[in-house]
Amino acid sequence: MQRTETTAPKKQSWKRPFFYGWVIVGVTALLQFAGGTPTFPVLGLFLKPMTEDLGWSRAGYALPLTIGTIIGGFAGMITGPAMDKYGPKWIMTVAAVVVGSSFTLMSFVHEYWQYFILQIVTRSVTAGAFFMVVGILLPKWFVLKRGRATAISGLGGSLGQFFTPILVTALILGLGWRSGWVGLGVLVWVVAIVPVFLFVKGKPEDMGLLPDGLSAEEAAAEKARRASQATDSKSSVQRVVADVSFTVGEALRTKTFYLMTLGQCALALVISGLHFHWFAYMTGAGVSDSVAVGSISVSSLASIPGSFAGGFLSERIHVRHLLVVASLGFGLSVLILLFTSSPVMAYVYGISLGVFSGVMFTTTLVVYADYFGREHLGAIRGISSPIGQITNASGPLVASLAFDMTGNYAAILWIFFALTMVTAVCWLFATQPKKKGPAHLAAPAPAG
Repeated sequence: MQRTETTAPKKQSWKRPFFYGWVIVGVTALLQFAGGTPTFPVLGLFLKPMTEDLGWSRAGYALPLTIGTIIGGFAGMITGPAMDKYGPKWIMTVAAVVVGSSFTLMSFVHEYWQYFILQIVTRSVTAGAFFMVVGILLPKWFVLKRGRATAISGLGGSLGQFFTPILVTALILGLGWRSGWVGLGVLVWVVAIVPVFLFVKGKPEDMGLLPDGLSAEEAAAEKARRASQATDSKSSVQRVVADVSFTVGEALRTKTFYLMTLGQCALALVISGLHFHWFAYMTGAGVSDSVAVGSISVSSLASIPGSFAGGFLSERIHVRHLLVVASLGFGLSVLILLFTSSPVMAYVYGISLGVFSGVMFTTTLVVYADYFGREHLGAIRGISSPIGQITNASGPLVASLAFDMTGNYAAILWIFFALTMVTAVCWLFATQPKKKGPAHLAAPAPAG
């Protein structure tokens, strides 16, 4: 795992008694809370009421989600480098306005073409901005404490995924699915727009700071101390790493980049398919509506300890080892779902998926910065974004088509299980990339 450092700050330093990076942690937590509203478990709650009311097929409901997510993946090739260069403030402010407005307009849908356009817009913006920002912004503010900062920020997403399904279910059951869409729109507006506009700063250097809140003297002392530790051949934890950031071209010339991309793409298909059809699968298997929604909410709570475990352990154990364990955990969760037909099994599945989702979410946000550095992080993530979003978009549609053709989800779930094993193998061999040329000592990372 690679920890990088920064150049000296150029602007007047922040003078408050705490590091401004923790404000960024709070804002990104709110962004993840808001970003939880257009996730597949929430959108899946509208699947049955809308298709039954408007006479659409499940595949028809999923199709614009797929198209929009793919478009958003390619948009990431633009938004990622733009966040590197200009910061995410204006991009995320506009994104929050658009997503909230699209959700609200969804309540007026009567024709399929209206739904089709609105969902494409919503998913494009969500995939191209909301899914990208946390993995770009937080790693620029934290290096030594990157794992814990990411885990704390992830609380917002977990709480959003707990609260939002309950809110949406209550609105749908009490007032109808149209009110559910209005509730989502207002939630995004309230939670995201003002905090992002007022408080987001692109990187610590913009405020005369260094990552983790260290002074220049502290950063130099820490670098020297870690370098001294790394020369001890008996140390099983510390090692020397390069004080470098990879460019996009350099990252693309490493086999690790492609193994990471393949592993994430395979798992993205699984996660999106599982999340989108969660409610429909469980209710079809004889589980009550309330238990199905409860398992979704419990899963979001279970992701909290998983996220914290992933965050803190990533500062002590090589991140790819955690990603292998998380991938195998997803496989176990799929097996549990295959045999779920009771409330107990529904909650066991929710807890299992939640714990391993928390570990996976935190560590995948950390690994790109650890492996490729901070300077070109948005551009590198933007390159992998289209492929990842294509598979992420395909999960709901593939599972919908499998259901429409076979009348059940059994076959697609076994395919999902196989893909989790592919992901585990990819992460197992995705070793730390080494940049060619002279390297300098930097902050340490656990041995991998």
